[in-house]
Parts: sequence; C-alpha cells; structure tokens
Amino acid sequence: MQKNARPVYEVQQFLNSVKNIIKNESNVMINNKPWNGKENKTRTYMAETGIKKADILRIVSMLEVENYCETRDDRNARFQGETVWIFGIREEIVDVEEDLYIKLKIRCLEDQLLLVMSFHPELPHSQEEKLTFPYKVYDN
Repeated sequence: MQKNARPVYEVQQFLNSVKNIIKNESNVMINNKPWNGKENKTRTYMAETGIKKADILRIVSMLEVENYCETRDDRNARFQGETVWIFGIREEIVDVEEDLYIKLKIRCLEDQLLLVMSFHPELPHSQEEKLTFPYKVYDN
C-alpha cells in the first residue's frame, strides 16, 4: 500500500471538491458494511454514539489542510488505481473529545460521489500507526 503526502494545493482542491459534493447529501455514501469479514468500525462507532450521517458530514465539512495526514492507494483489488485520503480531527462527540480517523474517497460515476470509508476514533496500535499531520502548525 503506497503512502504519500500530496502538495498543499492538491489537498485543498480535494477538500474543495468534498465540500462541494456534500451540498447534495444524496451524493455522499457512508461505508458501513463489513469488509473481508471484519467488523466495520464506522458502523460500530455510529451505533455506540448514535451519530447520524448529518453529524459525520458536519465534521467532514470542517476539515482543513492542517487535518490532512496522507494519501494512499486503495488496497481493495476491485478499486486499483483509486486513492483514499486520510484526515484526523479532534472533535466533541456526545460530550467526549475524540481524535477521529477519517478516510475519504471521491468516485466519479454519473456524478461525483463522496465515499466516507472510515469515520471512527483513531485507534493506533503503535506510535508508528499514529496519525501525523504534515501541514499542521503547532503552537509553541
């Protein structure tokens, strides 16, 4: 799985497209199906917290370049050549501040479709898996 950081202008273009697509909620799909027999973390998180599609879209629409982590090749063989964009944001969900992991993809069918592939708390198993933010400006 190839990882890389895209230039700021590409991240901004992607986010502009995402925010434009969100204006028509019917062009947004939340992936809540299990994949390869594994638990779907997004589905579980939505059930545990009671958040809905509108809540997810509100948070996705708040993403900025500083929330960008990396771009990866889609690891699903059916979608070779497609990329996914990884973002992280700290947001209050049901009275608890969470570091959220958000994976997005835009697919071009008849219209552009935003696929929210993952939306759940960041769950790193190691320091190497922790999200990093190449364009985040940290206060000293």
